[in-house]
Amino acid sequence: MFAELLGKETGYCKGKGGSMHIADPATGNLGANAIVCGSAGIATGAAFSSQRLGTGQVAVCFFGEGALGQGVLYEVMNLAQLFKLPVIYVCENNLYTEYTHYSETTAGDILTRATAFGLEAAAVDGQDVRAVHSIAQKLVARARKGDGPAFLLCNTYRYHGHHVGDINREYYRSKQEEQTWKTERDPILNLRKFLLEQKLADDATLEPGMTNWKPK
Repeated sequence: MFAELLGKETGYCKGKGGSMHIADPATGNLGANAIVCGSAGIATGAAFSSQRLGTGQVAVCFFGEGALGQGVLYEVMNLAQLFKLPVIYVCENNLYTEYTHYSETTAGDILTRATAFGLEAAAVDGQDVRAVHSIAQKLVARARKGDGPAFLLCNTYRYHGHHVGDINREYYRSKQEEQTWKTERDPILNLRKFLLEQKLADDATLEPGMTNWKPK
């Protein structure tokens, strides 16, 4: 899968599929798609299948805050709550819907969009690996127990542009903002700091090159 992401011939599509259509059904990855919020419908269908077959599996889908404007999200959240489906909707709010700050496109509180349907909803620092892991474990366990769907809002940041041609970003955000997130909020650097402080790892046991790693 990673070979495919990197466009290498050893990828399962010989590097020609890239990240847009990546999938690995054998391990439960039902695939990415080019439709905004398309993953929500796919995940809800998978959760329905899991419930009917009694497999104990929990479906998880990821989408950006721009997907909050898509009607399909509300249709499937309504359905998931009615049938208590084992599905987790993860919204990665990276602050910018392509080139526009989300506050200019998204009215109201994001979590209330899920609680309106009765879903369990929570927000977490998406840059904190341990915090995300902790809340995700609880929501998955809850869904697997039969208590229904959940909505997880991960507040995070997009370091680079929306696409490869989005290189002149000064017209919608500053370089200083980008640098602050990269140096003060980077999840890899902060996890490394935690591991070292808690003496759970040292420079010798961390991945080669990790000790001097810096976000570009």
